[in-house]
Amino acid sequence: EQVSTMPPEPFYWMTGICGVMAMARLPKAIKLHLLQKHLKGRDLEFISIAELQKYIKDTPDDMWLGSGFLWENRHAQRVFEILKRDWTSIVGRESTVKKVVRKIQGKKKELPIGQPWIHGVEPKEEKLMQPLKHTEGHSLIVGTTGSGKTRMFDILISQAILRGEAVIIIDPKGDKEMRDNARRACEAMGQPERFVSFHPAFPEESVRIDPLRNFTRVTEIASRLAALIPSEAGADPFKSFGWQALNNIAQGLVITHDRPNLTKLRRFLEGGAAGLVIKAVQAYSERVMPDWEAEAAAYLEKVKNGSREKIAFALMKFYYDIIQPEHPNSDLEGLLSMFQHDQTHFSKMVANLLPIMNMLTSGELGPLLSPDSSDLSDERQITDSAKIINNAQVAYLGLDSLTDNMVGSAMGSIFLSDLTAVAGDRYNYGVNNRPVNIFVDEAAEVINDPFIQLLNKGRGAKLRLFVATQTFADFAARLGSKDKALQVLGNINNTFALRIVDGETQEYIADNLPKTRLKYVMRTQGQNSDGKEPIMHGGNQGERLMEEEADLFPAQLLGMLPNLEYIAKISGGTIVKGRLPILTQ
Repeated sequence: EQVSTMPPEPFYWMTGICGVMAMARLPKAIKLHLLQKHLKGRDLEFISIAELQKYIKDTPDDMWLGSGFLWENRHAQRVFEILKRDWTSIVGRESTVKKVVRKIQGKKKELPIGQPWIHGVEPKEEKLMQPLKHTEGHSLIVGTTGSGKTRMFDILISQAILRGEAVIIIDPKGDKEMRDNARRACEAMGQPERFVSFHPAFPEESVRIDPLRNFTRVTEIASRLAALIPSEAGADPFKSFGWQALNNIAQGLVITHDRPNLTKLRRFLEGGAAGLVIKAVQAYSERVMPDWEAEAAAYLEKVKNGSREKIAFALMKFYYDIIQPEHPNSDLEGLLSMFQHDQTHFSKMVANLLPIMNMLTSGELGPLLSPDSSDLSDERQITDSAKIINNAQVAYLGLDSLTDNMVGSAMGSIFLSDLTAVAGDRYNYGVNNRPVNIFVDEAAEVINDPFIQLLNKGRGAKLRLFVATQTFADFAARLGSKDKALQVLGNINNTFALRIVDGETQEYIADNLPKTRLKYVMRTQGQNSDGKEPIMHGGNQGERLMEEEADLFPAQLLGMLPNLEYIAKISGGTIVKGRLPILTQ
């Protein structure tokens, strides 16, 4: 039955023409639909360790950074256009169907964290990969609380473990999920023995680790601990005196063939060095004068049955009279000089040092940080940073800073100082083994001068550092100088910025991204009239396409990023916008 009395051929022709026109416009319509769809946001994604293993197997020389795209001028232009409008008109309001379903389920409308349209300005995503060679320049991850720094660490740590590399994690908060994810990655490799955990809140489950075991020169030990002494002036006499006292004791212990540790250093600082002086003089005399006992008998006879201090003074006199003229030793003489120092003045000068030594040796921390290998009753594993690196182990070092911030900060700083010493050895003597990955969460709590050296020299020692913080002001507050904070930032080549609420940090990130040119239309209109002939008047209206310089990624957008989304400058200037999944079992 015909709908119209007119012949059908014109309808066929018009249908065909309209179909061709529709097909011609269809690709652009689909592109616009996808763009509008993704402006509303994407669903949160999850990834398993097995999937991560597949990425590593497919691209062994790259590090996977989630999904995303290269951020270019067109994305900045789209953001510029969106910011000129009402966001709800772009993102869209809640549909009627979703609203009805939500009310039936009795749920309240949830306010999303961040603006999903920022990532949605590009509908096409791809896997973001960074060559591992580029990570040798170290990486900074900055973001406010809850923005996804720790979850990003999970992804990066698991990849390093699955590559079979050594991993050291310094976590002031003691995040249980981060620790468990690292352990699961080792188990996925079939190597659960690679994982070791240190946490002062769980001493029975913790390994024992000696942060003073690795040193090339004995003076390094004093430098590590003296760096923890609070100081405002550059040439602080208390800090210098503390360093000298620590060095004298450490040198004395080495002379007696005894390895220095925190407990021994504290013992001789607090209890006096008489016992160490006796052992040091005896050990050195035996080395340079086999019949020293006969020579020293006359000196010791005068203090027979005397106190330990009197015996120490007698042996000191024996050294200066008999040993020093032929076999002087400046290290031993430093210890003897300290022993002669006025005890009251000595106590005042080390008043800033003793609390630090007490922090690191009190309670359960004593055997944890000063392990005694001869104690057969303690079956907990003993390790150190060199052993962790050489055996490609995965060490989780939880500092429990939420419970005791001062002790946690001191532990983190001394661990970093130890790593710096190991890095120095690797740098000086060359390394042919696999790289080492060091992850420092909440880095502002533990950063110190040795850590800056680690950033500076780490690349030559094949150390990759991943540093996380909330604001750059945290670095300045910790180091006591904005210049030193900038020195830290200047040694880091890759920057990942998650959601940031601090204005100064936002500006720093935006200023370090390249500028771009944005287009906009300037509309003008006007009218005029002739003074002599008021009835004669005219008008004009015009449009001009203008350009202006602007940030490639506006600073204010950094405060609007959803959780697990970031903007990054990597590999010497590549700008990427990415989002991360959550790592699951």
